[in-house]
Amino acid sequence: MEIKNRLALYFTLISALILFIALTVIYLTFHSFATSDFYGRLNDRAKIAAQLYLEADEISADSLSHVQERSLKELPGEVMRFYNDSNSASFIKDRQQYWDNSVIDMVRKRKEVSFTEGDRQTVGIYYNDNQGNFVILVSAIDIQGHRRIDDLVKIMLFMFIISITGLFFMGLCFSKKWLQRIDDMICQMQQVRDSNLSL
Repeated sequence: MEIKNRLALYFTLISALILFIALTVIYLTFHSFATSDFYGRLNDRAKIAAQLYLEADEISADSLSHVQERSLKELPGEVMRFYNDSNSASFIKDRQQYWDNSVIDMVRKRKEVSFTEGDRQTVGIYYNDNQGNFVILVSAIDIQGHRRIDDLVKIMLFMFIISITGLFFMGLCFSKKWLQRIDDMICQMQQVRDSNLSL
């Protein structure tokens, strides 16, 4: 391999590594932000649900109406459960025991938790009320967030390929320019003969 091509390749590989690290940091930052943002939304849903089901007898009709308006739109694949002191599902028509006792007890112990279950994100809060102490668990799938992350990955991959190709050709141009004097010197040396040793 010619030295020009080798220099261009080394330049491209070093630049590719730096670019890859930068894109990875951007991806991880965006992913972390999207995840924490969705956990925040789930936490809000759990607190709104607590007001709607547990505080309905203690707040005014206008305030209750405002709480209902905030909770109208369900999140994709949303599952919500209220568990009483005996870990039995309450309030919601579907009384299925969606989470097992170990998860419910963990929420009761830590007061507030957030965790991932496959594609799902789940938030649990422990809520004290005059009707009793309840564990509220809310789970949903962040379809929009996953779509944004997939789009970001596609854009980053496209930009990475375009950038690496451009960097390689830029490296070739620069290496030719940098090595031009050496090429000229080699060319002059090849012209030296017995008759023109002064050259």
